[in-house]
Amino acid sequence: MDDTTPNKLTLQFTASGSEYFRIWTINLLLTVVTLGFYMPFAKVRRLRYFYANTLVGGQPLAFHGDPWKMLRGYVLMLVLFGGYALAGHFSPWLALGVFVLLALLWPALWRSSLRFRLHNTSWRGLRFGFAGPVADAYKALLPLFVPSLVFLAANAWFLSDVDKEDEAAVNAAMLAQGPWMLMGFGLLAVLTPLCLSLIKRYQHGGYRYAGQQGEFNAGARPFYMLVFKALGLMLLAFLVMGLLLGLALWVFGAAFKPQGLAGGLVFGGVSLVAYVGVWSLLGAYFGARMQNLVWNATRSQSLIFSSHLRVRPLAALTCKNLLLMVVTLGVYRPFAVVNTTALRLQAVHIELQGDIDTWQAAGAQRTDATTGEMAGDFFGIDVGL
Repeated sequence: MDDTTPNKLTLQFTASGSEYFRIWTINLLLTVVTLGFYMPFAKVRRLRYFYANTLVGGQPLAFHGDPWKMLRGYVLMLVLFGGYALAGHFSPWLALGVFVLLALLWPALWRSSLRFRLHNTSWRGLRFGFAGPVADAYKALLPLFVPSLVFLAANAWFLSDVDKEDEAAVNAAMLAQGPWMLMGFGLLAVLTPLCLSLIKRYQHGGYRYAGQQGEFNAGARPFYMLVFKALGLMLLAFLVMGLLLGLALWVFGAAFKPQGLAGGLVFGGVSLVAYVGVWSLLGAYFGARMQNLVWNATRSQSLIFSSHLRVRPLAALTCKNLLLMVVTLGVYRPFAVVNTTALRLQAVHIELQGDIDTWQAAGAQRTDATTGEMAGDFFGIDVGL
């Protein structure tokens, strides 16, 4: 094959809902019986099944993670977040201190989890790798920590000396911290798109495979445009929904004159369905646009990725999945996960420049993986990928 001739690597997802249903059922039962401690083992079973049924160019991915190593990371997460939750019951200042500790640890643990997941993923017999610098992990997550610090600092400052039994004092303190809360929400709105862009740049720019190095060429601007478009659509959707519900309530009341509980139940049911429907549509819009944005900006020296996930099919599938999960009391969830994954993967296309059979894993990459993955294997935390 001419090295200058592009070649398509087809992406197929061959999992079935019935097969995954059996895995999901066993995972759920064992997780409940073990009070949650089976969760890392459940995750490994799920990842191995999904990876084995994800074919790239006709060759499946494989996951090699050790669930016992992941269990150590899971216990560490329980300790850290359990300590944070417990600290909040004693003192807002103590909760703030534990949050600062988490903020100092989390980027390093997140990087470790990325290295763990990629190092334990292979294709065509070669392991992936992740080489994102730890400093960039802190830069990527910093915009997320700043608003959270404002929220917790304001809460500690205004509520630390307030008697929790004195309702009037609590209400006054909550009112006093209102401007700080508004500032925190403003910072969250302004910094969230930046944080998303930095996270995706860090993740996709750190991917390594057989000497290939990931590149991410999208800046923060398209993320800001996407987030603000989604917020605008959300406000418009809820405004329209409110007007339609008000009109429906007026028409229904005039026609049937419902009384008391019956009228409240009908209106509540209609409102709930409308609310879930709106969030499903908005989630599908944001999810499809985000996937397309991220993968259309991702490439390596010999690979070009593209995604053309459409909003309408994803929204229709989301609504169908939600309806069937409600009707089946959640039993349909494994089928929903498989169907959604298939739709998302089918929208991704990979263009290869050159002959993949000539690729060789770089010696530098193997050395970096051997030393760096010691941290990933120790923590075994699978978050943020």
